[in-house]
Amino acid sequence: MAQNNLAEAVPLTPEPQQRPNIEQPQRQAQPQINPQQHPNSHKLPVSKFEKCLLTACGLVLAVMMVCVVSSKIALTNAQHNLQSINNQVTTVQNHNTSAQQQINELQSRSRLDKIAKKQGLSLENARIRNVNK
Repeated sequence: MAQNNLAEAVPLTPEPQQRPNIEQPQRQAQPQINPQQHPNSHKLPVSKFEKCLLTACGLVLAVMMVCVVSSKIALTNAQHNLQSINNQVTTVQNHNTSAQQQINELQSRSRLDKIAKKQGLSLENARIRNVNK
């Protein structure tokens, strides 16, 4: 941009300063209006339709808030029931594991041999059959 020396320093005052070579129209004094007293401000009436619409929207909003709270309560109850069922499943699995260990100990070959010797029985491998389900 070319410099043409037309720039002026602008003072930072609330009232603009007048240049000596430019004519400006005279300002007319405006009456001061208090912000508390508005002579032309009046409220518009609210129609019956708007009142009904606001009431209906308020009721819908209230019903939705109740639904959100009740669904949160239902979710909490479902989580509590799920946790208790998971605890029961874990207990049953532990019991099944313990029972399976006990079955394996009772079916051990060394235990069966001891019981057979106490009863005076002998073991013949030719006559043993293993059956699995």
